[in-house]
Amino acid sequence: MNIAFATSLFAENGFDEVSTINFAEKKGISAVQLYMNANLQANKGKIEKIRKLCSEKSMKVLCHSPFTLGKVSENFAHCTALSEIFPFGAEKYCIFHFDENCETEDMIYDCERLITFGITPCIENFYIDKTRHGLIANIEKFMTFFAEIYMRNLNVLPVLDFPRLFCEQFTNFHPTFLSELLIQKFARKKIIIHIIDSVSPRQNREDWCAVGRGIIGWIDIFHFLKKQGVFAEFAVLEYENTFPVDESIEQLKKYSVSYPK
Repeated sequence: MNIAFATSLFAENGFDEVSTINFAEKKGISAVQLYMNANLQANKGKIEKIRKLCSEKSMKVLCHSPFTLGKVSENFAHCTALSEIFPFGAEKYCIFHFDENCETEDMIYDCERLITFGITPCIENFYIDKTRHGLIANIEKFMTFFAEIYMRNLNVLPVLDFPRLFCEQFTNFHPTFLSELLIQKFARKKIIIHIIDSVSPRQNREDWCAVGRGIIGWIDIFHFLKKQGVFAEFAVLEYENTFPVDESIEQLKKYSVSYPK
């Protein structure tokens, strides 16, 4: 599993890509998650600079889109920018939020078209309706979506943001159990994980803490990932400053996660 740093680590510096890449190299991390906002999309020179820098440093790249799945592929300029930021020959892992209000077939069609751009769509669990009914409906739809994806043999990866299940609206719904349900769905599959920890289910930025110091059930989650034979391609640290990074990496080592040399 590759540990990756999101550019959110440098949120105070405008999610600075170069700072993130250099910080990753300093810490011995071989992957970064970029964010394709409108400013970056419009700056072809910066995209070229980032691509060359990642290539020179042999840095693996993921890129998070601000758009939800459904009609992303209709945005030719955005898809082109996503495709062009990756080093030559690299797999183009692009992350989009799942849309619980979109028809499943429309999201699958969007994935099929994204693949024609050379993109590997990576679809992140995301919850809009945080009622019990909304949560159940979302999880069922997310699972149905991926059942169809696997049936059609499409190269689409799930992105599991487990901390979303530990928010205060879901505390009565046994979030560790919900996490295990998701993991079971992806037994022997490849996934991406988004990682933070928090001392409170509010999950305000001031509540965030190093992995293992908070309420997110990471020990149980990683145990169940291993039990189900799930392969985590990337574990992305999505904090908004660098303070929790060192301790979080040390904790991930203790969870028997392979760490890049």
